[in-house]
Amino acid sequence: MPHAYTLTLSWPERQAFDWLGDRYGPSEPIAATLRGCLPDDATWTQPGDITFLVPEHEAWTIAERAWKEVDTWPCFAPSLAAKMTNFTSSLV
Repeated sequence: MPHAYTLTLSWPERQAFDWLGDRYGPSEPIAATLRGCLPDDATWTQPGDITFLVPEHEAWTIAERAWKEVDTWPCFAPSLAAKMTNFTSSLV
């Protein structure tokens, strides 16, 4: 089985991706990648936390999109920016 990474996002954190949309940097392409990693029993807009199982190649896609930006996580709350930085920094 190929390696995968987990990322848990709350409903407000997913709303932050939606709010940013195409306004800044890679927010929408990263959200689109994550929507493709939704568990079978989940929807992007459901309340509560969702734990995404992100295949390694998709995790690297997220990281590469983020690393190309000067302000990697614009307009995100510090906790969400830290969560996303920790996720992209954890890839091996």
